[in-house]
Amino acid sequence: MALTGKKRKRRLEQLPGTGKKSGWNWIDGQQSEFETAAVTIVVNFPILELPVNLIYDILSRLPLRSICCCRLVCKTFLELLAQPYFAQLHLAKTSLTTVSLALQKNIFQQGLLCFHLLDIDEVSKGAPCSTACHHDICRAGSPSHPCRSLTTQNADFYFSAREAVIVGSCNGLLCLYYALQNAYVILNPILGEYVVSGCLPSSTPAYTYMNHSGFGFCPGTRQYKIVRFMCVTYVVGSLVFTPETEVMVEIHTLGSTSWRKIYNVPCPKIQGSFDPLLNGCFHWITTSCKPSDLICSLDLEKECLKHLPTPRHFSQSYVNKISWITVGILGGCLCLCYVYEDNLFEAWVMKDYGVKESWTKDFSITINFYSGLRLEHLNRPIKFLNNGDLWLVSDNSVVSFSPRAGTFKDFKVLEPWVTEVVVHTPSFISLKHALQGNNLEVKYLGRARPAKISVM
Repeated sequence: MALTGKKRKRRLEQLPGTGKKSGWNWIDGQQSEFETAAVTIVVNFPILELPVNLIYDILSRLPLRSICCCRLVCKTFLELLAQPYFAQLHLAKTSLTTVSLALQKNIFQQGLLCFHLLDIDEVSKGAPCSTACHHDICRAGSPSHPCRSLTTQNADFYFSAREAVIVGSCNGLLCLYYALQNAYVILNPILGEYVVSGCLPSSTPAYTYMNHSGFGFCPGTRQYKIVRFMCVTYVVGSLVFTPETEVMVEIHTLGSTSWRKIYNVPCPKIQGSFDPLLNGCFHWITTSCKPSDLICSLDLEKECLKHLPTPRHFSQSYVNKISWITVGILGGCLCLCYVYEDNLFEAWVMKDYGVKESWTKDFSITINFYSGLRLEHLNRPIKFLNNGDLWLVSDNSVVSFSPRAGTFKDFKVLEPWVTEVVVHTPSFISLKHALQGNNLEVKYLGRARPAKISVM
């Protein structure tokens, strides 16, 4: 268990498939007489008399904290909750009700990776704060929608991730990159499992890592893949040149021992994507000024590149007036968010993937219309929720914009030392079941707080 909280001691039974006794385990609360009976007398559970599919459905609807407690009730529950079928069922349901913010903090040069689990219903409705809001972007909305406060659904849990960079999140698995060790780590923070990707090629003198990577799942092959961008480097005396026209992509399938290379790749724009994975393809905005070359995608199964069409009004003169643009996912469709002439923020959705005529404007924000709203408030989107609300990071706060109401809400004030925020969907997908191949060793986080990830 990677979750922390109050302590309760219980003798765990033999873990299925391991042949090992886990000894004493500590988790929230003190052990009651009911819990003691539940451990030793499994046959008295009426719920176990139900069909197994119904039991799975009931357990998958429980809050995350309750499921973690159920794992400690008895061996039968532990085996049920360890099955891949339950993990997939829970993942499908939890994405509609729960969202987790992964916060990367650098406190006194000690990197921490913290998680805050939030309830989406609370995010959508929320309750007013008892104090007045002093956040500019929140004041930019209607005065009847003051700053909201969010309650974490479980105690925050965190890991030591010094010198790590968050690459992305997919199906409850988090990908981190350690620059000094030149290694990638795949982590399930709920189960406390992680693997270190080996056989990572070092940057040759001709190519240098561009500090841009991607992590995604290929539905066709059911494989997880890492994508990283490299650029050609020329050294002339003491000068170093990295032209954007010569970019290479390296692709690695977790569990394999090789990295495939694709040359002559369109250069990715800085912060050119915030939710890039759709239909088994990784998307990004390129540095090209040509409308036809603006959106690029990488098919993770076929490992080939292609450009996607832009909206019909994206002429050359129109694109030249776009000061900032990024690509994401809205309602299961590819979405473009951009700022036009430093005053108009628009979101366009491609209803039919790959069809130019299917681009439709979802909403727009006239920046000058909102008092106190500035351009820099809108250039860090992190996620579109299922209800259509857009989450952004602004002035050390997580802010939500509702296109339906036309209002902003400030949900959670972040500390000044937070350097990165990523939306993460928690899951019980085990790395032992998710990753293919025999070249990865699944490791487990220790009980120390903060738990440390061993990259070596």
